[in-house]
Formats: sequence, C-alpha cells, structure tokens
Amino acid sequence: MDLLNRVYEENQRTRASLGSMPDIATRMINVLNNRTGIQLETMGIRDRTDTILLIKRVLTLRNYVQTLERKCQDIQVEVNAFATKITSLYGRGLPSLVSTEGRLLPHEQYTKRVNNYITQLLTASTSTPEGAGPPTGHELYDKLENLFYIEHEINHLFEVPPNYYKYIEADDTLIRMQRHQIPTDEWWKNMIKTLL
Repeated sequence: MDLLNRVYEENQRTRASLGSMPDIATRMINVLNNRTGIQLETMGIRDRTDTILLIKRVLTLRNYVQTLERKCQDIQVEVNAFATKITSLYGRGLPSLVSTEGRLLPHEQYTKRVNNYITQLLTASTSTPEGAGPPTGHELYDKLENLFYIEHEINHLFEVPPNYYKYIEADDTLIRMQRHQIPTDEWWKNMIKTLL
C-alpha cells in the first residue's frame, strides 16, 4: 500500500508538471520531421536528431506515468482480492495478522497467536444454560469444521502465488520516473516559439 500511495502522489505531481507538454511534443516532432535541413538551420536548429531526442524526453516521462498507472491498477486488484478474502476469514474467527501497534506480526508470533486461538476454541466449555461441561458432538463438529474451513481458505488464499516482481518492477519504474530529466522551461518555451 505504501508503494501504491507513493506512485499515486508522484503520478499526480508529474501529470501536473507535464500539463499539455506531451501533445505539444508530438506536434514539435512532426514539424521537425517535415522540415528540410536548410529550413531548420534558418530557424536556428543545427541538429534535428538531438532536438527530437530532447523533445522525446517529455513523451518518455508520460509513458512512465501511464506504465505505473497500469501496474498499480493490477497491484490494487490483487490487494483488494486479498483484503476481501482475509476479511472473510477474520469474520470466521481467524486472529488478526496485525499487532496492537498496527504492524504486521512476524511469522513466529502469528503462529503462537493462531495456536492459542485453536486451543481456546477447542477447550472452551459449552454455551449451554446448564453450565460447564464437555462440548457436545455437534458443537465440537462445528468448531472443527470452522477450523478446517479456515485452514483450507488460508492454503488457497492466493489462486496464483504472489509475484513480487510486479512490485519491484513498479518501484523501479517509479525511481526511473523520478530521475528522468525533461527539457528546461526556458528551452521548451523557445522551441514552442521557434516551431509552432
């Protein structure tokens, strides 16, 4: 979720800084490709290729934004599916995966928490009005059925095993996007005056 939040904030910031630059960049490239070398020299452009490469940096940044949005949508779908399943299991009595401080429990601590829950569930006395006593066969069956259901659902929590490469790839794209340099505002304004 931290990655999704960082990507969302960075995408909003980048989209705001780009504004209409991608549309203008496409028009600039078309103008550069449709002019002769002599026409470009009279405009003050000595190297068509370098100029196009600088302009394409804007389009590359836009592509980073779009790629991150697609990757994060896929990740969000997986996160939502997991949250739905785990919430359902919490409703059936599965102990929480989170500590009182709001952090994910280490595996060993969570195993202890689950074992304590199972022990308490199986050793709890009946809820009959007559008082304490061993659980009836039907009550024991219900408790065991719930435990087997939870175990089955945990074993099949992920229909497809999680692919952490998606998260690494999204994080890597985010880093590349943050490091990507587009032309300066002054250079960009001069090119708009020159070409459009």
